Amino acid sequence: MTGNRRLSIILPSYNDSRIERAIRSIRGFDDISAVRIVVIDGGSSEETKRLIRACLSSEDIFISERDKGIFDALNKGLDACDTEFIGYLGSDDMFTGDVPASRVLRALAECDLMVANAAFFRNGYVTRKTYSLPARLGLVKLGLHNPHFATFGRASVLKSERFNVGLRGSDIEYFLKIFSKRPRVTTLNEVATLQEEGGFSNRSVVAILRTNFELASVHARYTNWLLGPMAVIVKLAYKLLSKAYFRLFRVRIATSL
Repeated sequence: MTGNRRLSIILPSYNDSRIERAIRSIRGFDDISAVRIVVIDGGSSEETKRLIRACLSSEDIFISERDKGIFDALNKGLDACDTEFIGYLGSDDMFTGDVPASRVLRALAECDLMVANAAFFRNGYVTRKTYSLPARLGLVKLGLHNPHFATFGRASVLKSERFNVGLRGSDIEYFLKIFSKRPRVTTLNEVATLQEEGGFSNRSVVAILRTNFELASVHARYTNWLLGPMAVIVKLAYKLLSKAYFRLFRVRIATSL
């Protein structure tokens, strides 16, 4: 590890100009001097790569090469990190600034993982939220799982597993493996991350069905053949109820990014 950089944020990207917004949100941390941005690009156009380089400092890491998708990029990011602590962000997402880097570092001094809330949005409005408390209560394996883009952790813990490149719900499987090690977890009831709706696993009805069928098998490995499918049902119900709430009570996202 070099200098005083203690927290790396892994940022996978491929030909997405919204990465500029994502990087600006990382720069919005109150103590950016403690944060290193690690961009793993899948071989974007020269224009996109110029955009990314213009946003990064000499302390950051930029790797651009063909990969096997977002989970392969996240694995490369884990390998590239040399700091004590690690977090993640999608190129189409952003940190809110409500959970600054200094607070992340203070929390991780006493635990292995820090999980915050995440809000999903479309066209400037919140569409749903996920809450961090189930992570502290050990309910991840029962379908109440918080997205990895609102999770920060010790490098020694997060590097102990890898994302399964061939699995559509690999982020869920990855954190099931991490949580099965019984890490020390703290949670915050603030929204750390805004995630834009429309990920690759939600692009069509077929994609949604395929992803959730795979996830039923994943959850079953950490529970049993009955609770595995039930976990997926709980996850979908959780998602639908949250969507219904924010359809009734519209909330505009507060950001200047």
